[in-house]
Amino acid sequence: MGEEDLGGGDLVRRALALLTFLVSSASCSHEASVAPAAPVAVAPLRYEEPAMWLCRPGLPTDACRVDLDATEIHPDGSRVVVPFVPAAKAPVDCFYVYPTVDVGMVPGNHDDFTDTTSMRELAHSQAARFGEACQVFAPLYRQVTIATYFEPLEQREPRFALAFSDVLAAFRFYLAHADASHKIVLIGHSQGAEMVIRLLHAVFDNDAAMRARLLVAMPLGGVVDVPEGKTVGGTFANLPLCTSPDELACVVAFRTYRAQHPVHSWDGPPPKGRRTACVNPADVVGNQQHLLSGAALPTRSKFRPDMPAMEGVKTPFVLMRDFYGAQCVDGKDGFRYLAVEAAPAQGDARANPINFDEYIWRSQLGLHLLDFQLSQGDLVQMVKRKAKVAQ
Repeated sequence: MGEEDLGGGDLVRRALALLTFLVSSASCSHEASVAPAAPVAVAPLRYEEPAMWLCRPGLPTDACRVDLDATEIHPDGSRVVVPFVPAAKAPVDCFYVYPTVDVGMVPGNHDDFTDTTSMRELAHSQAARFGEACQVFAPLYRQVTIATYFEPLEQREPRFALAFSDVLAAFRFYLAHADASHKIVLIGHSQGAEMVIRLLHAVFDNDAAMRARLLVAMPLGGVVDVPEGKTVGGTFANLPLCTSPDELACVVAFRTYRAQHPVHSWDGPPPKGRRTACVNPADVVGNQQHLLSGAALPTRSKFRPDMPAMEGVKTPFVLMRDFYGAQCVDGKDGFRYLAVEAAPAQGDARANPINFDEYIWRSQLGLHLLDFQLSQGDLVQMVKRKAKVAQ
């Protein structure tokens, strides 16, 4: 996040540092992420209004139906523009919840939607390219500000409950108007992952009929854990972690760091007897170190890291195939994470467009902001494969 492309860059960095200090002091625990929601007295947003959606089929201002072409950098250093081709009549719907964009230092819920630029940029960079495999639905919601994480649980939880009441209302509106034959993919990042986790609890985990409609859930960068040596239990009673490319109604969860970088989880260790969920999107079955099939790095988002090597690129994405290696590894105290490093083959002339050392220093959260970008090609292909299995 360079100051040259984000006027509030210092504020964002301070907010990220603030969040790091907060979660490392255990004010946002594993148990808190699934705490019972307090009653919400405020009515949810009106999702029959098109203005309450960032992405939705038929939306004139759909943030997920704009330019999505990518410039692919080949191992020999040559470049080629790869046009984006959306799926035609995809029998799958992707429901996406964006991460924290309100870095305000006052606890509360973001309820001003006069400027949705940040939300639109994140929907474009994180969710829109799933349009290769599905129709994308992305509602606005009254998310909590980053300062809300500082509050004690009893004060923080009602604000999260309000945010979730919007997400639940949007999802119920979607269900009421969607094709019931379509499988559902849930996608969320960071605070959006927290909303997806709550949605899975409220709608899917204890309802066999809804689990049958779930293709896969992807709460990336969220708090998901399982009992040691198992793939189900812990955060969810009936929804397992994905262990096969063809498995349906399962969960893909991970947090991205460089290998050996995190000392421990920034939100504290998982409960005793559990470990942090990590599904390697490059190798769901064996978790060997595999190259990620297509990192899609945004070039026009204020939330992107600096990419000085990408001068002259005209497309909104840079595509790096088979350049980054990924593997789930164990950290300390039950913390398990997706370790990602640049791993070019011998003779590969490409340089990492992201300075990981500088990026980690600035972001304070490892490669958290790149959870979706580095693995995007594998995640999209995963949805495509599971959709074929479901037919």
